[in-house]
Amino acid sequence: MLFLCYFFLLFLLLFRAKCAPFGGFFEDSLAYSSVLPLRGFFMLLIVFHHISQLLAVPGSLKLFQGIGILCVSFFFFQSGYGVMKNYLQKENYMHGFLFRRFCKLLLPFFLCNLVFLCVNLSFGVPYSPVRLVRCLIGLELVNTHAWFILTAALFQSAFFLFFRFVSKRRRQYILLLCFQIAYAFFCMRRGSGLQLFEGPWWFNSSGLFFVGVLFAGYEAPVMAFFRKKYRLLLSLCLPVFLLFYHVSVYVVHAFPYPSADVSPLSAGMFKSWFDLSWQTLAVFSFCLAVTLLAMKIRCSNSALCFLGRISPKLYLIHGLFIQLFSGQLVRIENEMLFILAVLACSIAAASLLRIPCDAAVRLLYAFPARCRSTFRS
Repeated sequence: MLFLCYFFLLFLLLFRAKCAPFGGFFEDSLAYSSVLPLRGFFMLLIVFHHISQLLAVPGSLKLFQGIGILCVSFFFFQSGYGVMKNYLQKENYMHGFLFRRFCKLLLPFFLCNLVFLCVNLSFGVPYSPVRLVRCLIGLELVNTHAWFILTAALFQSAFFLFFRFVSKRRRQYILLLCFQIAYAFFCMRRGSGLQLFEGPWWFNSSGLFFVGVLFAGYEAPVMAFFRKKYRLLLSLCLPVFLLFYHVSVYVVHAFPYPSADVSPLSAGMFKSWFDLSWQTLAVFSFCLAVTLLAMKIRCSNSALCFLGRISPKLYLIHGLFIQLFSGQLVRIENEMLFILAVLACSIAAASLLRIPCDAAVRLLYAFPARCRSTFRS
C-alpha cells in the first residue's frame, strides 16, 4: 500500500502543470511565484523523508530515506538566490535586512519551540528552569529538525555582513565562500549528534546557498547559455546527477562521517571532506536539473502553492506529530494511517501557526515605521 504514496506525489506534482511553448522557455522560472509549488512539493518530500526514517521496515518508502539532502539543498539554493536577487533589484534592500529575515525565520522557530515544550511538559518530560530557557531560545534543540532554520539565519547574516560592508563584488563572493568552508569545517570538528552544529546534515547541503547567490549574480549570461545549450545540458544533467548521487551514497556508507570530535589534520577530517565533496556534486547537479526542468515545465496547482506558503511552519511542526503518533500520545501501528495522520495534523497545525506568525511579522514591521513617523512629527 505504501507505494501509493509515489502515485499521490507524482499526481500532485503534475496536476495542472504547464509546458512552455515549443522552442520557448519560461522567462521567470526562478521567480518566487514560479517556484512556490516546488517549495511545497519538496516540503512534502521532507516530511516523507523523516517519516521513512522511523519505520522499522520502510519497504517501498526506502527511497525517501536518502532524499532529504536533495530537498533541503533546493531550499538553500532558493534562499541564496532570493536574497541576492533582491539585493540587485531593490534599492536600500540591506536596510532592515536582518530584522526582516529574522522576523520571518525566527518567530516561527521560537513559537514552535514553545509548542514542543508545552507538549513535552504535559506528558511529564522533566526540564530544569535553565534547560527550559535554553530550549525555548534555541541553545538546545527541542526540535532537531529546526537545524535548517538556524543554518539559514546564520548564512543570511553572513550575506548581510559581506554584502553590506564590503564594496567589491568579487571580495563579497570570496568572503561568503570562505565562510561556507569555515562553517563546514566547524561542524565537522563537532562530530555527529543531535544538538547545535552536530551532524553532517548541518553542512552537507548548505553549500547551495553560495551557489544560489552566485547564480543570481550571473543569472543573465548563465540563463542565456542554458537556453542555447538546453537539450545537451538536460540530456547530460540527469544521468550525471544520478551518477553523483549514487556515488555519494556509496561513499558516505563506505567512509562514514566520524561520530566524535575530529582534529583538523586527522584521517577523519580528510574523510569528512571527501564525503562532502561527493555530496556537494550530487546536490549541485540536482539543483541544476531542477532549474533546467523548471525552464520548460511549471507546476501551478493551488494545493502545492498553499504548501509552499506554509512550508517554514510545516517544516518546523511536522516532527511534533511524528513524535506524538510514534508513542508519546498514541502508537499508530498501521503505517499508512501513521503517514496520513502526520500529514493531516502537520498541515492543519502549520496553517494555524501561520496566523499568529504573520500577524506578529506585520506588527513588528509596522513598529519601526511608527517610531520614524513619531520622531519626524
